[in-house]
Amino acid sequence: MEPLDPRKDSAVPGERAIDKPELPTQGYAFTMSADTETIEGKGQLKLGTHRHFEVYCDEPPRIGGEDSYPQPLCYIAMGVGF
Repeated sequence: MEPLDPRKDSAVPGERAIDKPELPTQGYAFTMSADTETIEGKGQLKLGTHRHFEVYCDEPPRIGGEDSYPQPLCYIAMGVGF
């Protein structure tokens, strides 16, 4: 049995997998991708993109950044909290 792609699930309340008492027996398979790039001439400033979303990260001055955005590891910590 092939795993399901959750992007093809219904978003209608009551029809969503999360609204049902049990998850599908075949499970889900999903791959995410993101791109990152260093912004030239801006020290440690980086841009990350996923679909239509953009996030920036930076480092503190002691390691060459301007501290204008959270550090990369802060995003990981926030992701755990989300």
